[in-house]
Amino acid sequence: MNGEDLDRKLVRMLAAVGADAEPALLTRARARIEARAAEPLVVRWVMRPAALGASLALFVASAGLSLTLISSAPGSTTSESATLMDSLLAERGIEAGSVLGTPATEPGIAPDSGGTR
Repeated sequence: MNGEDLDRKLVRMLAAVGADAEPALLTRARARIEARAAEPLVVRWVMRPAALGASLALFVASAGLSLTLISSAPGSTTSESATLMDSLLAERGIEAGSVLGTPATEPGIAPDSGGTR
């Protein structure tokens, strides 16, 4: 809003209530209008008490819905596994206690050569 439009708006508002156009009053009014116009519309909407209450209610409702969905989800069939790694190994049918060893090699062949050529 440019200065001329603001002045016309203020003069109309003052004329509507029958007030005098005091310079201090106009300065305060201009500063208030310009400060309010500087904030984005989204910020002004979010800072309203009704919007804060609505967003809090939406958060509580979504948290409650997610907890309800999680609690009604089927549990894991291998619940005795203590860690994620144990449950993944149990799912594949691999024993968690098995130790991987080095492969047996024939004498005279280097372990990384891939065999005789």
